[in-house]
This record gives sequence, C-alpha cells and structure tokens, in this order.
Amino acid sequence: MTMFGLKSSPKQSGRGGALHIAGSDRVASIAAGETLLGAAVREDIPFPRMCNVGECGACKCRLTRGHVRLKKDISLHVSPEELSSGFILACQSVAESAEVEVEVLGAGDDDAGKQAPRKMDASITQMTMLTPDVCELELSLAVDIDYVAGQYAQLTVPGVMGLDEPRCYSFAEAPTGRSSKRRAIFHIRHVPGGAFTGWLFAADRTGDRLCLSGPHGGLCYREAERPLLCVAAGTGLAPIKAILEQGLAEGFTHDVTLVVGARTRRDLYAIDSILAIQERWHGSFAFVPVLSQESEDSAWRGRRGRVTDYLREREKSLADCAAYLCGPPAMIDSALEVLRHRIPPKHLHHDRFLDRGSIATAASAVA
Repeated sequence: MTMFGLKSSPKQSGRGGALHIAGSDRVASIAAGETLLGAAVREDIPFPRMCNVGECGACKCRLTRGHVRLKKDISLHVSPEELSSGFILACQSVAESAEVEVEVLGAGDDDAGKQAPRKMDASITQMTMLTPDVCELELSLAVDIDYVAGQYAQLTVPGVMGLDEPRCYSFAEAPTGRSSKRRAIFHIRHVPGGAFTGWLFAADRTGDRLCLSGPHGGLCYREAERPLLCVAAGTGLAPIKAILEQGLAEGFTHDVTLVVGARTRRDLYAIDSILAIQERWHGSFAFVPVLSQESEDSAWRGRRGRVTDYLREREKSLADCAAYLCGPPAMIDSALEVLRHRIPPKHLHHDRFLDRGSIATAASAVA
C-alpha cells in the first residue's frame, strides 16, 4: 500500500470524508474505505471509467488536495513522473484525509459544454461484417455528440437482462469525417461467451435501440514534434485509425509507422482505409501488418510473429517517436516493456482493451 498526498490535510485513516471536483461545485461524500471513483459514481458525478479494478487506466485524474491510500501498484498506467505530479487512479484511491480534491477531464463546470460525457438514446442503423468475428456497428444518435479521435463510448441495451452493464468501444472514425454529429461508428469483436457481443451477433439488430454514454477516455493525439509510432492489435485499430484520419484532415507532416497485429490474413481489416490514408499522408507512412498464426504454407509474404518482435528489432530507431498503442492487455504490456526503455513517458500513450472476462479476472485478483 502507498500513501500519497500533494497538500497537507488532517488525516482520518480511511474514515471517509468529502470528494471535491476541481473547477466545479460538485462534492461527493466518501464512505469509510470507499474509493474516490465509487463515491463519484454513487453521486452521479461524470467520471471516465471502465473496469473499476485498475486495469484500464480510464479513471486517471490528478490529486490537487488531500491524501489518498493506493490499494495496489498503479505504475502500469501512472508513470513515476506522473505520480510525483499528483496523478492517480480514482478506482484504486481511498481517502485518507477529510477533504480530497481531484481534477477530472469533463467533470468541471468549465468543461460541461465541451466533452463532458452524456447519456443518449441510439439505434442501430447498420451492421457490416469486416472479418468473420468483427463487425462495424453504425449508430444513429438522438442528440449531437462531440468527441476527440481516440476516445470511446459506453453502450448498454435497455430492457435486455444482463446488458445493463456498460461495454466500452472506441469511436472508429475521426469526428472530422462524419456526415453528421448524430452518427457514430464502432468496430466490435465477437467475444466467445460475451453477453453483449453474443446478443449483437446472434441476429440482424438493425433498428434495435441502445443507450450510449460518452465520450470517455483521455487517449488522443498530443502535440509533439516527433514521428508517430502507432501499434494496434484486433479492434485496437479503431481508435488508431481515427487518430490518423484526424491527422490527415489537419495536414500532419509527421512520419508514421503503423504496426498492426493480427492472427491471420482474414483477421486483418480496414486495409483499404489504411492504404487510402497512407496514399494521402503528407509525410512518410510505413504500414507493417504482422501475423502471429498465419499458416506456413500460405502465400503471405509479410511479417510473421508478434508486433513486439518488430518493436524489439527497431527499438533504437523508435526512441524519437511518440507512441500510441491500442489493443489487448497482453500486447500492450509486452509493447510497453520494450518501449519504456526508449520513449519518455509523456510520449507513450496507450489504451488497453478489456472484455468483461478480463475485468472479472482482474477483480478477483484484487479481492
């Protein structure tokens, strides 16, 4: 367990207190032993979140007043430099002072009209299969939504038992490319045994009603005069594709290396979209697909193995890059092992894609 505090405040040794959101008048009471995130959610304070067990990093915020106790090591998502600046994970932080204040993107009054998450009705307008187990889901929204390329939304299915817990999916196109602010597209993989994807893939759901909450998440392009290293596996390509589309629309001239991991050729998708971005990009653009399970006797002439094999071979040349990583936890963790020795934390950005099974496993490990 770790004690952390930025400002002096009377300690109460976990007896509860009050949570203040910087830049707003929102206050939540904190029960003894309750996490900051738990208090915020109970009081309906908008707070980016997904797994609630410290695996996704979505609830990263900055402690500006008070003391907290961390329930577990959070270095996977909070670098030593960030921790020294007050960054924490709200889901792993228990108040140890009577008053605690945090800065949260979208929760302050000044942000309310910008990117604050909101709930809205949505309906499925189209489902398009991209691979045997990935579909592109197009939604029509009841109200406008503004988001930043790289962010995600939470989806639930009203009236369907077991689907009232939110599932998180990244926006799969840049906001600049949308024909309407009332349109959203997601890439969704069929997870074996998954309740939501089992329901979605069981039939043509066109016309079915969903509830969308968003936007959430802090993954987005950060201005830096560095080449871009983008690494994606599975549907982690969705936010990476959106970020690159945004860069194309804004005339980025950064050199780009896009590394995409998949099991076999049939699991690669959105190739035409990637090649279209590559053709129009204003700097150099290297596209490197890597297949881990492609048959040895296939006609594939590209890279084989894992994306981390490619990163290890070129880690010295990648030191000057700003990296954006999206995909399953195992891929993210392995890639970070390689890149953390070369790329400064402020230029290393990632989003770990967790399904409900991964979250349940992590929760049981914490319990």
